[in-house]
Amino acid sequence: MPKRKKHSDSVKFAAVGIGVLFLVAVLLMTGMIPGLPKLQTGYPPGWEISDRACALGYANATVTPQNPYGTGNHIFTKASEFTTPNFVSYPLWQVDLDAVYYNLPTVMIELGEVHHVGLDGKDSPNNEPAKVCLPVTRGNDTFYMDYHIYLYTVTIRTIADVKQIGMAGTLGNLPNFQHETSAPYSCGNWLDSGIVPPGAVGEPFTGGAYVKFIISPWTGYSYRSPPNSSYVLQGAWAGIMNTYIWDEAWGRIEGPVENQFPPSGDNPGGKPTPDANSPLMDKGAIDPGHQVPMFYDDGSFGNLAPVVDWDSGVTPDTRIESTVVQYFPVALFPGCKAHFNGWGIVDALYPADGYVQYTARIDVLQTHDFVLQTAYKPPTPFTPSDYFTWAQDFWVGVLAGLDPFKMFGPLEPFVWFLFTIGVFLLIVFVLLAVFAPWVLPRIFKGVTSAGKAVREVTKKDKGG
Repeated sequence: MPKRKKHSDSVKFAAVGIGVLFLVAVLLMTGMIPGLPKLQTGYPPGWEISDRACALGYANATVTPQNPYGTGNHIFTKASEFTTPNFVSYPLWQVDLDAVYYNLPTVMIELGEVHHVGLDGKDSPNNEPAKVCLPVTRGNDTFYMDYHIYLYTVTIRTIADVKQIGMAGTLGNLPNFQHETSAPYSCGNWLDSGIVPPGAVGEPFTGGAYVKFIISPWTGYSYRSPPNSSYVLQGAWAGIMNTYIWDEAWGRIEGPVENQFPPSGDNPGGKPTPDANSPLMDKGAIDPGHQVPMFYDDGSFGNLAPVVDWDSGVTPDTRIESTVVQYFPVALFPGCKAHFNGWGIVDALYPADGYVQYTARIDVLQTHDFVLQTAYKPPTPFTPSDYFTWAQDFWVGVLAGLDPFKMFGPLEPFVWFLFTIGVFLLIVFVLLAVFAPWVLPRIFKGVTSAGKAVREVTKKDKGG
């Protein structure tokens, strides 16, 4: 009997514990515990065909203290696997894998809405397939299929962080930065960079975005008329056949992120021109017309998509999936435009972020009597753009249109300063010669006397 009582107490204790944990979970999800964040659940798109960002891929070549993931390919699916920022949702990811202000840049993934299109890539009604009624006969069964094409865009870009963390150098006069750009140094004089060792600088991001393309019809199917009287409607089926990058110039767009820099000689079109030693890199993307890698939705890429119970009587092949995971690779390394003060010291860094925007084409076969719903003429995404101010040195701006001292590179502002002072003194002397000619002899006499006094003192010192 005592043993039974002890067992009964254990059961009661376990039940109370489970109840407490359940209550805490409910309070967390409703945000009723002060000081603790409310757990958020993404809202899935409601259309019968949708796209969802599900994972970030990263291929690390080397292991550093700031980037300890090891070599090989890695897949990250949860916000808790990132540092800051770590925003993860179905249409938008904005995440950083390591140190907040240096090493790998912050990566952002953006998804466009799914378009139903014809063979020309232009939007078309959902009930107008690219090709109608493809009869497929296997043995005694004939399947009537319609060929549909869907498009959506995937934009992968960097948001390079820059933060000044104080002063460095022997005299403590060099601004010290942490940054996620390709600039090879974190502080100092770019002309004399050999004496300044690399610090908290950027590393290239090599990886890509994993996106789920999901066919999940509503409970009430919508049908069209059968192709002929002998075809008996028994159900519906839709399967993803393949994915490509659209074979037009806009199938893949890439380059520097547009911003609001004022256009100038070294900054055409309002886009930052990175310094020669801090170039922007974007490569490793799939070329237009080529196939996109597809994977099974097997749990490796976050939560599983809903499983559709298709009618096996109209399913030509059970291996053809209605949800796939598509992979869009990139290799991005933000460039950098350094700003030099009048003494040739770097006092500001301006990231030149990069992006790759894919337009994916997905071929889908559907039973002839089955129509999947998508958004009506959804918007076409623009390429990325940012806004931040551009600081131009005053001495460059005084007579920048002439710019005869560009050959001096980072010392150009200082040369402009000396030149401006010389012009100012020349104007003063001309005005004195015209309006107060008696002043110049006195000035020259004073300068001559001062020079004579200095020479006499120097002579006495040498004689002593």
